[in-house]
Amino acid sequence: MSADPRLGRAEIDALQELASVGCGQALSALSRLMQRRLEMDVPEAWVGQGSGAIADFLGGLGQHLVAVAVQLEGLLSGQLVLALPEADAAKLAACLGYPVSAGEPWSVLAESALMESGNIVGSAFVTAVAVLVGQKLLLSVPRLARGGGRECLDALVARDAGSIALATRFSSAEPPGPLEGLILVMPDPGRVGPLLAALDVG
Repeated sequence: MSADPRLGRAEIDALQELASVGCGQALSALSRLMQRRLEMDVPEAWVGQGSGAIADFLGGLGQHLVAVAVQLEGLLSGQLVLALPEADAAKLAACLGYPVSAGEPWSVLAESALMESGNIVGSAFVTAVAVLVGQKLLLSVPRLARGGGRECLDALVARDAGSIALATRFSSAEPPGPLEGLILVMPDPGRVGPLLAALDVG
């Protein structure tokens, strides 16, 4: 599925600003949960790119990832994915009280802690965006996948997702060691028009 060709610079800027506000709130919530300071990069936008490009971008985080997805419902419909390299996901689980030993299988509790992190990130994101668009937004229960970027996306989102994507990197240098990750928001292209209208763009 290709992106709406009418998306211009103003529309893309508006989507990036939406991602900046939503991901800022999402990472503040994750930072409080972890009790660690998180730094956020400026969101990057892709328009007209297929899921292969997004999978390749995720692959830049490493060969072994842990990703949690929630489906967004309402005016902003689509997918939100929280993705981290597996070693960094283990650090996140440890911050939440569920350490994962190197080379050992993940416990059910550690995986549940990651899914709850994705749920908190998604909830904070939709709450912030709901204020911007003046409408209530909902999200599904979280789903978790592990593997390479393509494996994670294939397990979590539809094949035609990702023709519009907003990626926000985050990192932390605080103990127990450096950590990095990504929040990936993939709006449903068919709903971008009404979303931009609610943002008074176009």
